[in-house]
Amino acid sequence: MVGEIYIGLMTGTSADSLDCAAVEFSENKLNIIGLKNYDIPSNIKEEISENTRSNKLNETLIKDLDLRLGEFFSDKVEEFIASLSLKKEKIEAIGSHGQTIKHEPNSIPPFSLQIGNPQLISNQLGIKTVANFRDDDITKGGQGAPLSPVFHKEVFAEENKNRLIINIGGIANVSLLGGGEIIGFDTGPGNCLLDIWTKKNRKGDYDNNGRWAKSGTVDQDLLDIMMKDNYFSLEPPKSTGPDYFNLNWLQDCLMKLNRKIDPSDTQATLVELTASSLSNSLEKLKISNKRIYICGGGVHNKFLMNRISFLLGEKCYTTAKLGLDPDYIEAICFAWLAYKRVNNIKFDMSAITGSNEKVYLGKVYLPAK
Repeated sequence: MVGEIYIGLMTGTSADSLDCAAVEFSENKLNIIGLKNYDIPSNIKEEISENTRSNKLNETLIKDLDLRLGEFFSDKVEEFIASLSLKKEKIEAIGSHGQTIKHEPNSIPPFSLQIGNPQLISNQLGIKTVANFRDDDITKGGQGAPLSPVFHKEVFAEENKNRLIINIGGIANVSLLGGGEIIGFDTGPGNCLLDIWTKKNRKGDYDNNGRWAKSGTVDQDLLDIMMKDNYFSLEPPKSTGPDYFNLNWLQDCLMKLNRKIDPSDTQATLVELTASSLSNSLEKLKISNKRIYICGGGVHNKFLMNRISFLLGEKCYTTAKLGLDPDYIEAICFAWLAYKRVNNIKFDMSAITGSNEKVYLGKVYLPAK
């Protein structure tokens, strides 16, 4: 029996590129047809960064960026489909996470804003599109994130095995599998502060292999200031984003330090912040006999991976060991979530996001006739 083909799109909080995954679902089995990555144009990337760190949303600018990003997504999906020699009519639906600009689940009213106009994608490609995955969960009292733990359970859970899946994108989140109810939450910054400090100091778009951080020394006073942030003491369910952990946040911490330090020492301290906030969060869970698997862009930062492994006292693997490319887990996840939404499946997210009833993950956008 030929399965249904879905395409998952993910840009991540770092907004550096668009990940595309084409996935075939047949009798609940998942088969990867193709994976590809496209750079986001630098002008769009810069505007995303400016709007994310801005305290006030400019609706006109956001609306324009929403359309341009939607056009970019549409063009790249068209290219991606052609590269796989697929016909558009063979694609059941597209699952587009969209680019997160603001994530405010604890504000009044709570909201989470992702852009990359899904109706435009649907119209332009003539393909059903699923997007705004967080909305229903937030409406039902949840955080709206993280969503990946339900997918991690689907593809990585195994009976009588404790597995910890750590996703290190802009933000770091964890999924604890085994031993009953799934636990998942954002532990704090992943790569977002590392990338922004690297760019600010003109060392490139990211710290390759963590070499710059490795050349510096952790400033314990600065780390203590950072770790005093209220987010780290919150109990899960909890979620955050780069609209919170951003350059403004980092500069506030540096001002509190009240003395100058070398930028490389700041970078080394930011690696320690990601590793320590992750390690501290997991220590509270008191998990034993676990195997640790990491996915997301953070797997390419060898210095960060070594610090996480050291602080957790465990050897860390990537999800490649479990058969899925660590760079494309989230794109595959959103193809899967689109598949579930098109089939009207609801999820109990109460233990992950805190929502008070079962929710749909995603809204369906049909092509205009």
